[in-house]
Amino acid sequence: MHLTNQQIKIILNGCRLNERGAQIELYRNYYSYAMSIAFGYSYNYDNAVEITNDPFLKIYRDLKNFEPRFDNTVASFTAWLKKVVVNACIDHRRKHNINEMMASVDAQGNIYVADATNNRIRKISFE
Repeated sequence: MHLTNQQIKIILNGCRLNERGAQIELYRNYYSYAMSIAFGYSYNYDNAVEITNDPFLKIYRDLKNFEPRFDNTVASFTAWLKKVVVNACIDHRRKHNINEMMASVDAQGNIYVADATNNRIRKISFE
C-alpha cells in the first residue's frame, strides 16, 4: 500500500469513471488494510471478510464526493477508507445483534455472565 499521491489520483480518477482495472488496483492496494480494521472489530476471519467487501462498494459508489484534504491524497483517502470500514463494522454488529458477554467467577467457583447491552447478571449452573 505504498502509493504516491500521483498514483492514487490516477487510480481514483479511473474508479470515478467505473474503470474495472482501476477498481481492482484500488482493491488490491487497500484490501489488507481494510481487512485488518474489520478483523480488529470482529475477531472473526469470516465476519471480517464479509465486512471488508461492503466498504469498497460504498467507496466506488461515493467516490465522486471524495475531496482530498490538503495536498496529501494518500493520507486523505486512507483516512476516509478507515472511516467507511469502521462504519461498516458498526453496521454489521447492529445488523447481526452481536453483543459481547462478560463473565466472572466467584470464590465458590460459580460463573456469572453479564450481557453488555442490558447488564443482566445470570448465574450459570452445571447441575
